[in-house]
Amino acid sequence: MDLKYSSITADIINILSDCKLHKMQEIADKVEVSERTVRKHIQSLSYRYPIQTFCGNKNGGVKLDENYLFQGKIRSNDELQIIEQALRLLQKSGADVDQKLLESLINDYTLPKDKKESL
Repeated sequence: MDLKYSSITADIINILSDCKLHKMQEIADKVEVSERTVRKHIQSLSYRYPIQTFCGNKNGGVKLDENYLFQGKIRSNDELQIIEQALRLLQKSGADVDQKLLESLINDYTLPKDKKESL
């Protein structure tokens, strides 16, 4: 999966994580892709998440099942880079924090090297 694809997927899941009904065009506008691209991503995501789709112009759309316990918000690559930078600054500051925990957080929020190089 390439970086652009994973970013679009993360953005779509973030939008759906409120468990409200969203129009395909609304999602496409927010993610800045075509409606067709959103449909392809929704189809792919439906294998991993309980996504519900509804037909119709007036009441149609897509949503994440409200009974699904979504474990946090998926972060975009830009967000991950900012989080990593903030954690590294905290680490360098010498603040009174648990260094092992801080290192663990840095590892959790750091993009893999191959993804960093393609940015």
